[in-house]
Amino acid sequence: MTLMEAILQADRLRPNEIPAAEKLRWLSALDGQLHLELLSAFTEAPAPFSGYDGETELQSTQLLVPWPYDELYPRYLVMRLDLEHGELDRYNNDAALFNRLCQRFAAHYNRVHRAAGSDALKF
Repeated sequence: MTLMEAILQADRLRPNEIPAAEKLRWLSALDGQLHLELLSAFTEAPAPFSGYDGETELQSTQLLVPWPYDELYPRYLVMRLDLEHGELDRYNNDAALFNRLCQRFAAHYNRVHRAAGSDALKF
């Protein structure tokens, strides 16, 4: 999923007045956290993540989490939008869904990648 696809999908789910630049900042923080706390702990870690900014091409820049787990991005944006608008019941529901999506991705990533610094079991 590209940055623009995530933003447009979130805007369809929750029409809002928050500028795309703010949503880009939120996505940058999310991918930075995913890279730091999950992806970089494995031997096949992606290249260092430097974030997204005003120079980032929204139409072509792919987010770090691939399909079919990339639904977490628009859900994250919707969650943040609900928080910004003080919709706390919606926020709590969206946060629960977002957390489940993140846990599914993390579980999958842990199953198919080897942790950095791990060697075969020695007896």
